[in-house]
Amino acid sequence: MMEKKRAQKVFNVKLSTKGQIVIPAEIRKMINISGGNTLQVTLDETNAIKIQKKPTALDWSNLIAGIPNEVVTFNENGTVNTSKSPNFAKWMSEDE
Repeated sequence: MMEKKRAQKVFNVKLSTKGQIVIPAEIRKMINISGGNTLQVTLDETNAIKIQKKPTALDWSNLIAGIPNEVVTFNENGTVNTSKSPNFAKWMSEDE
């Protein structure tokens, strides 16, 4: 399944003397975070900083909620057997 990409937005924030930043309300609403949530901060080889929400158990549960729960049977040529695994086949073709 392909995820739709959002248009990139740039926000300017100030670093406090204690090294803190405020994440703009628009971003907090978009990714559903609030006080007490855990965030992951990554520094890449170009010194770019990436901050993202650390997935919660509920996030993972919601992510897998739509995945069909059935035994997936494959044909001899490696394709999904749509008659024996109809839900999985339907799920795999949703974005086509």
